[in-house]
Amino acid sequence: MTLQELISILRKSETAEEIDAYRNEITDLIPKTRIMVDFNQQNLAHQYDLWEHCLKTIVGLPKDMNDDMVYLAALVHDIGKPDCQIYGEKDGQVNMHYYGHPERGMEITRDEIIPELLDNGEVLTEDEQRRLLYYVEYHDDRVSLRMKHLRAHLRHGASLQEFKNLMKLQVADAKAHVLIPIVLQRIEICEKLSGEYAEELYREILAGK
Repeated sequence: MTLQELISILRKSETAEEIDAYRNEITDLIPKTRIMVDFNQQNLAHQYDLWEHCLKTIVGLPKDMNDDMVYLAALVHDIGKPDCQIYGEKDGQVNMHYYGHPERGMEITRDEIIPELLDNGEVLTEDEQRRLLYYVEYHDDRVSLRMKHLRAHLRHGASLQEFKNLMKLQVADAKAHVLIPIVLQRIEICEKLSGEYAEELYREILAGK
């Protein structure tokens, strides 16, 4: 399997099972992803193991997004979790925490996944690498409808379209959780920020407001 073949599968698949049928090929192409298979998240907001959660996130994305890197980011967005697992409890139940996992996932993607793909002859431009790392690092970023939230991402070098793509990734990620109230709130905010509302904020920023 090549990287472009993988991205095509991620784009067109309607179910997690369709992607999982290529599990061996995917883990051969990106060996680091093996750590996610059968990894029990042991978190009350999650009903899937780490691998299945990422597959559910992928199929929750729109099929016509303008950036292949969003689909690849969805596959590896939580790859930092195994390195960040911290024991916790809630109401007498195990409830693991994963503080810092987005940054750790970005580091793994930057330092291991991308170099290995390039060494194996796959093509990822510098801008594709930048976008992939952006989506992974900020996939769990706290969201708000305030202008300063969008402004912060623009300062990090993201375009408006990339920010909207990130919000669509956050929606798909959230929908692959247990739909508790805090998750539903995140979905509502990110859906709004993935569309015309973000464009309104952007125009206000350009106008110097």
